[in-house]
Amino acid sequence: MLTVSIVVALLLRAFVAQVFFIPSSSMEPTLAIDDRIVVEKLSYRFREPERGDVIVFSGATGAAVTAPDTDAGPVERLAVRLGRAVGLVPPVPSDLVKRVIGLPGDEIAVLDGLLHVDGAPYGEDYLTGPVAADFGPVVVPEGTLFFLGDNRRNSSDSRGSLGFVDRGRVIGRAVAIIWPFENTASLVGQRPTPLPSTSSVG
Repeated sequence: MLTVSIVVALLLRAFVAQVFFIPSSSMEPTLAIDDRIVVEKLSYRFREPERGDVIVFSGATGAAVTAPDTDAGPVERLAVRLGRAVGLVPPVPSDLVKRVIGLPGDEIAVLDGLLHVDGAPYGEDYLTGPVAADFGPVVVPEGTLFFLGDNRRNSSDSRGSLGFVDRGRVIGRAVAIIWPFENTASLVGQRPTPLPSTSSVG
């Protein structure tokens, strides 16, 4: 029975959902250090990511990053995988969580702290704190996504070395914070919203 439970847990982790541990402040105030989030892995098998989705993806490219349990024995590796499945063990260091801001073909810029998509300004109610420095414009290539952390002053994201992220590196969509209890919240539906144009005809 224990073996069946372990197999089911690993299958769920691989194909359906997983609990992830937040190790950094790059998504504050939305996600705090030590939060546990549920990441579902099914919806992107049937549709593409949408602007505003909070996504976990692999930041590793090629063989540059090695999982920390590579040299562990089989029992220890299994324990680590089960721990990651329920959020008790920190994720592989190359797994990242950010917010999708740019979709393929979008022109992305940050001007005076305000997000612009294809030249139009967007509001982001989920942000607090100091605004980020100006950035762009850049055009998101086909087959890739442009990610930003909500903590724009302290996030390594697509503005820098992360660059555009291949669609195939997406692991799943974060749908809720489940721990600690005082932080529980839905992560669905937090989207940049178009702002009214300030231009006028006189």
